[in-house]
Amino acid sequence: MPKVEMWAELTGIWNIPNFRRLFFARFVSNIGNGMAPIALAFGVLELPGGDAGSLSVVTTFHMIPLVLFMLVGGVAADRFGRARLVGVTDIIGAVFVSVSAFSFLFGFASVPLLAFNGFVFGVLNALWYPAFTGLMPQIVPPEKLQSANSSVGVGANLAFTLGASVAGITVATFGSGWAILIDAASFAIAGILVFGLRHLDSVAVSDEETEQESMMMQLREGWTEFSSRQWLVIVVIAYAFFHMAFEGFLGVIAPVQVKEALGGSRDMGIMMAGWGFGSLMGTVAAFRLRPQRALLLAVGVIPVMSLWMFALAVPTPLWFLVFAAFCAGVALDLFYANWITTLQIHIPPEAMSRVGAYDAFGSLAFAPVGLFLAGPLTHMVGAQTALVIAGSIALCAALVPLLSRQVRTLERGNS
Repeated sequence: MPKVEMWAELTGIWNIPNFRRLFFARFVSNIGNGMAPIALAFGVLELPGGDAGSLSVVTTFHMIPLVLFMLVGGVAADRFGRARLVGVTDIIGAVFVSVSAFSFLFGFASVPLLAFNGFVFGVLNALWYPAFTGLMPQIVPPEKLQSANSSVGVGANLAFTLGASVAGITVATFGSGWAILIDAASFAIAGILVFGLRHLDSVAVSDEETEQESMMMQLREGWTEFSSRQWLVIVVIAYAFFHMAFEGFLGVIAPVQVKEALGGSRDMGIMMAGWGFGSLMGTVAAFRLRPQRALLLAVGVIPVMSLWMFALAVPTPLWFLVFAAFCAGVALDLFYANWITTLQIHIPPEAMSRVGAYDAFGSLAFAPVGLFLAGPLTHMVGAQTALVIAGSIALCAALVPLLSRQVRTLERGNS
C-alpha cells in the first residue's frame, strides 16, 4: 500500500470516535496483559512448595472454562450485545484479578485461591473473546476492517511490550502483587471504555426474531456456517494441537526453564518484551500487506514460532532468545490480522461471533491438556526435553494446514 494511501486510510479510521474508544480500551488492557503472565508465573513458583505442577494447576483452571464456555459466549454476544458483554466481563474480571493481587500483597496467596480466580476469569474470557471478535464490524465499514484490526493490533502490542518490559523488574523489585494489581486496574478502565459503546448493540438486542430463537438453534446455525468451510475446519483442528503445545510452553515450561537456567523474572520479562515488539512489527506489516491469499500468509508464518521453543531448550544466549521471541511475535500477529480479516470477509456479520466461538473453542480445545501435562512432563524429563517435545508438536501441527489446497488457494473473493 502506498504511503499516502496508507496515511489516508489511517486518518479515516482514526476519525471514527467509536474506533478511537475501542483502540484506547485495548491499549490500556494490554499493558496489564503484558505484566500478568510473568507476575503470575513467578508468583506461583515463589509460593511455598511452588513448582511446575503448581503452575500447571493454576493455568489449567483458567483454560478449562475458557474452552468449555466459548460456544455459550458466541451465542451470548449475538443475542445480548457485543459491546455490553465485552465491557461487563472486563469490569467483573478486574474484581477477581484484584483479589489475586491482594492475596500476594497481604500474604494469603495459595494455589487453590489462584486456581479458583483463574477459573472465574476463564469463564469471563470465554464470554469476552467471541464478543470482541464480532465488535469491529459494527464500528468500521468492511473495506476498512483489515486496517482497523491492524491498527488496534499495533496499539495492543505496543502496550503489551511496554507491560512486559517493566514486568520482570516490577516482580523482582516489588513482588507479583503490584504487577497483578496494575493488570486489574487496566481491565477496569478498558471495561468502562467499551461499555460506553453499548449503543452499537441496540439493533441486535431489539431484534425480536433473534431473541426468540433458542440457544441450541443459534448454535446449530453457527455450526453450519463453521463446518461448511473446509479451510476453516482444517486450520482449527490443526491449531488445536499447536495451542496444546504452545500454551504448555508459554504458561509452564518456559517460566520453569528461565528460572532454572537463566536469570528468572527479569530475563523472562526481556524475552516477553521481544515477543511483544515482534507482535507490534507483525501488525505494522499486516497493515501494509494486502495479500490476495491472506489465509495462506496467515498459516504460512506460524511454523516460525517453534524456533522460540527450540532455542529456549538449548538454551541459547539471551539475545538470541529475544530474537526468536521477536520472530514468534511477528508470525503470531501476521497470522491473527490475516486470519480475523479472512473470517470477517467470508462469514456473514450476523454469525461472526458464533463462528468466532467455534474457531476459538476448536483451536483451544486441547490447550488445557497441554497446560495440565506440562508440569508432570517437566518433572519427568526436565524442562529442556519438555521444550523439545512441545516444539516438535507445535511445528508439525503448524505445517499440516499447508497441505490443504483450499487453505493455499482461498482468495478474498472466494468462500
